[in-house]
Amino acid sequence: MSAKGYRLGMIKMNGSLSRTAPLLAALAAAAALLAGCGGDLKRAQECYRVGDYPRALRLFEAELDHHPDSYAARHGHALVLQELALQRKAQGSDSESDWEAAVHAYGICARLGDSVAIAENYAISLFHLANKLYLRERYEPAQEYLETARHFDPKNKYVLNLAGIVQYSQGHYKEAQETFEYLIAMDPGFVSAYLNLGNVLWESGSEDAALVTWKQALAVSPDNQAIIKRIETALAKISGS
Repeated sequence: MSAKGYRLGMIKMNGSLSRTAPLLAALAAAAALLAGCGGDLKRAQECYRVGDYPRALRLFEAELDHHPDSYAARHGHALVLQELALQRKAQGSDSESDWEAAVHAYGICARLGDSVAIAENYAISLFHLANKLYLRERYEPAQEYLETARHFDPKNKYVLNLAGIVQYSQGHYKEAQETFEYLIAMDPGFVSAYLNLGNVLWESGSEDAALVTWKQALAVSPDNQAIIKRIETALAKISGS
Protein backbone atom coordinates (compact mmCIF):
# COMPACT_ATOMS: atom_id res chain seq x y z
CA MET A 1 0.00 0.00 0.00
CA SER A 2 1.29 3.44 -0.87
CA ALA A 3 1.52 6.00 1.87
CA LYS A 4 1.03 8.82 -0.60
CA GLY A 5 -1.72 11.17 0.43
CA TYR A 6 -1.44 10.21 4.08
CA ARG A 7 1.17 12.63 5.32
CA LEU A 8 0.81 12.94 9.06
CA GLY A 9 1.50 16.05 11.07
CA MET A 10 4.71 15.81 13.05
CA ILE A 11 4.76 16.17 16.82
CA LYS A 12 7.09 19.00 17.68
CA MET A 13 7.63 18.87 21.40
CA ASN A 14 7.20 16.66 24.43
CA GLY A 15 7.65 19.20 27.18
CA SER A 16 8.93 22.73 26.96
CA LEU A 17 12.10 24.66 26.37
CA SER A 18 10.51 27.89 27.52
CA ARG A 19 12.58 27.87 30.69
CA THR A 20 15.05 25.14 31.51
CA ALA A 21 17.38 24.07 34.30
CA PRO A 22 20.46 24.76 32.12
CA LEU A 23 19.34 28.36 31.61
CA LEU A 24 18.68 28.88 35.30
CA ALA A 25 22.07 27.39 36.16
CA ALA A 26 23.75 29.64 33.62
CA LEU A 27 22.03 32.69 35.02
CA ALA A 28 23.42 31.88 38.46
CA ALA A 29 26.86 31.18 37.00
CA ALA A 30 26.84 34.48 35.17
CA ALA A 31 25.92 36.32 38.35
CA ALA A 32 28.87 34.68 40.10
CA LEU A 33 31.14 35.53 37.18
CA LEU A 34 30.13 39.17 37.26
CA ALA A 35 30.27 39.52 41.03
CA GLY A 36 32.99 41.92 42.04
CA CYS A 37 33.18 43.59 38.64
CA GLY A 38 33.21 47.35 38.55
CA GLY A 39 31.36 50.03 36.61
CA ASP A 40 28.68 49.07 34.16
CA LEU A 41 29.35 45.36 34.61
CA LYS A 42 28.57 45.49 38.30
CA ARG A 43 25.44 47.57 37.74
CA ALA A 44 24.37 45.24 34.94
CA GLN A 45 24.79 42.27 37.27
CA GLU A 46 22.67 43.92 39.95
CA CYS A 47 19.91 44.75 37.47
CA TYR A 48 20.07 41.23 36.14
CA ARG A 49 19.86 39.78 39.64
CA VAL A 50 16.67 41.69 40.45
CA GLY A 51 15.09 40.95 37.07
CA ASP A 52 15.44 44.41 35.53
CA TYR A 53 16.45 42.97 32.17
CA PRO A 54 15.92 46.04 29.94
CA ARG A 55 18.23 48.11 32.15
CA ALA A 56 20.70 45.23 32.42
CA LEU A 57 20.76 45.02 28.64
CA ARG A 58 21.57 48.72 28.30
CA LEU A 59 24.36 48.45 30.87
CA PHE A 60 25.90 45.38 29.26
CA GLU A 61 25.80 47.19 25.92
CA ALA A 62 27.46 50.24 27.48
CA GLU A 63 30.21 48.01 28.86
CA LEU A 64 30.67 46.41 25.44
CA ASP A 65 31.03 49.85 23.86
CA HIS A 66 34.16 50.31 26.02
CA HIS A 67 35.33 46.68 26.17
CA PRO A 68 34.00 44.77 23.14
CA ASP A 69 36.22 41.76 23.86
CA SER A 70 34.96 41.27 27.43
CA TYR A 71 33.77 37.68 27.70
CA ALA A 72 31.90 38.41 30.94
CA ALA A 73 29.97 41.26 29.32
CA ARG A 74 29.31 39.22 26.18
CA HIS A 75 28.02 36.28 28.22
CA GLY A 76 25.78 38.51 30.33
CA HIS A 77 24.53 40.26 27.21
CA ALA A 78 23.61 36.94 25.59
CA LEU A 79 21.84 35.69 28.71
CA VAL A 80 19.77 38.86 29.00
CA LEU A 81 18.77 38.70 25.34
CA GLN A 82 17.73 35.10 25.84
CA GLU A 83 15.80 35.94 29.00
CA LEU A 84 13.94 38.74 27.22
CA ALA A 85 13.13 36.45 24.29
CA LEU A 86 11.82 33.79 26.68
CA GLN A 87 9.64 36.37 28.42
CA ARG A 88 8.18 37.38 25.06
CA LYS A 89 7.69 33.74 24.17
CA ALA A 90 5.70 33.19 27.37
CA GLN A 91 3.46 36.03 26.22
CA GLY A 92 3.25 34.66 22.67
CA SER A 93 5.02 37.70 21.23
CA ASP A 94 8.57 36.50 20.56
CA SER A 95 9.90 37.12 17.07
CA GLU A 96 12.51 35.62 14.81
CA SER A 97 14.67 38.71 15.35
CA ASP A 98 14.58 38.16 19.14
CA TRP A 99 16.20 34.75 18.71
CA GLU A 100 18.56 35.96 15.99
CA ALA A 101 19.91 38.52 18.47
CA ALA A 102 20.44 35.89 21.18
CA VAL A 103 22.07 33.47 18.73
CA HIS A 104 24.36 36.20 17.42
CA ALA A 105 25.39 37.14 20.97
CA TYR A 106 26.15 33.55 21.92
CA GLY A 107 28.07 33.08 18.67
CA ILE A 108 30.41 35.91 19.65
CA CYS A 109 30.85 34.32 23.09
CA ALA A 110 31.80 31.04 21.44
CA ARG A 111 34.51 32.79 19.45
CA LEU A 112 35.83 34.76 22.41
CA GLY A 113 36.16 32.20 25.15
CA ASP A 114 34.75 29.18 26.94
CA SER A 115 32.16 27.65 24.59
CA VAL A 116 31.40 24.88 27.10
CA ALA A 117 29.92 27.41 29.53
CA ILE A 118 27.40 28.62 26.96
CA ALA A 119 26.75 25.35 25.10
CA GLU A 120 23.36 24.39 26.52
CA ASN A 121 21.88 27.86 26.39
CA TYR A 122 23.33 28.55 22.94
CA ALA A 123 21.59 25.37 21.78
CA ILE A 124 18.30 26.54 23.30
CA SER A 125 18.42 29.83 21.41
CA LEU A 126 19.40 28.03 18.21
CA PHE A 127 16.44 25.69 18.72
CA HIS A 128 13.97 28.56 19.05
CA LEU A 129 15.37 30.36 16.00
CA ALA A 130 15.26 27.14 13.96
CA ASN A 131 11.68 26.57 15.09
CA LYS A 132 10.68 30.03 13.85
CA LEU A 133 12.26 29.25 10.48
CA TYR A 134 10.62 25.82 10.36
CA LEU A 135 7.19 27.40 10.88
CA ARG A 136 7.86 29.57 7.82
CA GLU A 137 8.98 26.46 5.89
CA ARG A 138 12.54 27.74 5.62
CA TYR A 139 13.91 24.27 6.16
CA GLU A 140 17.50 24.67 4.96
CA PRO A 141 18.51 27.53 7.28
CA ALA A 142 16.55 25.86 10.10
CA GLN A 143 18.58 22.70 9.59
CA GLU A 144 21.84 24.67 9.59
CA TYR A 145 21.03 26.21 12.96
CA LEU A 146 20.01 22.81 14.32
CA GLU A 147 23.30 21.29 13.17
CA THR A 148 25.12 24.01 15.12
CA ALA A 149 22.92 23.30 18.15
CA ARG A 150 23.71 19.58 17.90
CA HIS A 151 27.41 20.41 17.79
CA PHE A 152 27.21 22.37 21.03
CA ASP A 153 24.66 20.17 22.82
CA PRO A 154 24.51 16.74 21.10
CA LYS A 155 21.99 15.26 23.52
CA ASN A 156 19.41 18.03 23.60
CA LYS A 157 16.28 16.01 22.85
CA TYR A 158 14.24 18.99 21.70
CA VAL A 159 16.90 19.94 19.19
CA LEU A 160 17.08 16.35 17.96
CA ASN A 161 13.31 16.07 17.66
CA LEU A 162 13.04 19.27 15.63
CA ALA A 163 16.01 18.23 13.49
CA GLY A 164 14.22 15.01 12.62
CA ILE A 165 11.04 16.92 11.80
CA VAL A 166 12.91 19.30 9.50
CA GLN A 167 14.64 16.37 7.79
CA TYR A 168 11.24 14.72 7.32
CA SER A 169 9.77 17.94 5.94
CA GLN A 170 12.58 18.06 3.37
CA GLY A 171 11.84 14.47 2.32
CA HIS A 172 15.08 13.17 3.86
CA TYR A 173 13.40 10.14 5.40
CA LYS A 174 16.50 8.05 6.01
CA GLU A 175 18.21 10.86 7.93
CA ALA A 176 15.01 11.61 9.86
CA GLN A 177 14.61 7.93 10.76
CA GLU A 178 18.18 7.78 12.06
CA THR A 179 17.65 10.95 14.10
CA PHE A 180 14.46 9.69 15.75
CA GLU A 181 15.94 6.24 16.40
CA TYR A 182 18.93 7.86 18.08
CA LEU A 183 16.60 10.03 20.16
CA ILE A 184 14.57 7.02 21.29
CA ALA A 185 17.74 5.13 22.21
CA MET A 186 18.88 8.14 24.20
CA ASP A 187 15.51 8.76 25.89
CA PRO A 188 13.06 5.81 25.62
CA GLY A 189 10.38 7.86 27.35
CA PHE A 190 10.29 10.66 24.78
CA VAL A 191 6.89 9.93 23.23
CA SER A 192 7.11 12.50 20.42
CA ALA A 193 10.06 10.64 18.93
CA TYR A 194 8.02 7.44 18.57
CA LEU A 195 5.17 9.31 16.93
CA ASN A 196 7.49 11.07 14.53
CA LEU A 197 9.48 7.94 13.73
CA GLY A 198 6.19 6.21 12.93
CA ASN A 199 5.31 9.07 10.58
CA VAL A 200 8.63 8.69 8.77
CA LEU A 201 8.21 4.93 8.43
CA TRP A 202 4.65 5.32 7.18
CA GLU A 203 5.62 7.94 4.64
CA SER A 204 8.45 5.65 3.50
CA GLY A 205 5.93 2.88 2.80
CA SER A 206 6.73 0.78 5.89
CA GLU A 207 3.21 0.73 7.32
CA ASP A 208 3.71 -2.33 9.55
CA ALA A 209 6.86 -0.87 11.09
CA ALA A 210 5.04 2.42 11.63
CA LEU A 211 2.23 0.67 13.51
CA VAL A 212 4.73 -1.22 15.65
CA THR A 213 6.43 2.08 16.52
CA TRP A 214 3.17 3.79 17.43
CA LYS A 215 2.22 0.81 19.60
CA GLN A 216 5.56 1.17 21.37
CA ALA A 217 4.62 4.79 22.02
CA LEU A 218 1.33 3.61 23.48
CA ALA A 219 3.21 1.31 25.85
CA VAL A 220 5.14 4.35 27.08
CA SER A 221 2.04 6.54 27.34
CA PRO A 222 -1.08 4.28 27.50
CA ASP A 223 -3.68 7.04 27.74
CA ASN A 224 -2.19 9.30 25.09
CA GLN A 225 -5.07 10.21 22.79
CA ALA A 226 -2.78 11.44 20.02
CA ILE A 227 -1.19 7.99 19.81
CA ILE A 228 -4.53 6.19 19.93
CA LYS A 229 -5.95 8.39 17.17
CA ARG A 230 -2.82 7.89 15.06
CA ILE A 231 -3.14 4.10 15.28
CA GLU A 232 -6.88 4.17 14.56
CA THR A 233 -6.38 6.42 11.54
CA ALA A 234 -3.59 4.22 10.19
CA LEU A 235 -5.65 1.04 10.58
CA ALA A 236 -8.56 2.69 8.81
CA LYS A 237 -6.30 3.69 5.91
CA ILE A 238 -4.91 0.17 5.66
CA SER A 239 -8.39 -1.39 5.64
CA GLY A 240 -9.54 1.11 3.07
CA SER A 241 -12.42 2.37 5.19
